[in-house]
Amino acid sequence: MTTTRKDTTYNGWPNRETWNVMLWLDNDEPMYRFYRLRAQQMRVLAHNAKEIALEAFGTGKTPDGVSLHSPKIRWGRIAEAMREN
Repeated sequence: MTTTRKDTTYNGWPNRETWNVMLWLDNDEPMYRFYRLRAQQMRVLAHNAKEIALEAFGTGKTPDGVSLHSPKIRWGRIAEAMREN
């Protein structure tokens, strides 16, 4: 008997919250330019990624209300994406 593993990702990201943060960072040109500049200035790690996002959004949440303090957000994956872009 074969068991099927349920896909728990969201659009290729670990979850909706993580996807949402990068969606806004990547799709808003001023935010994109901001985080790219900041990423170039430092070695982006999980805690840096959260710090950059907090600075970029300025409100502690994405424009559609996802809290940047949510324990669901995978900051390590966001840092990886920031380094790749």
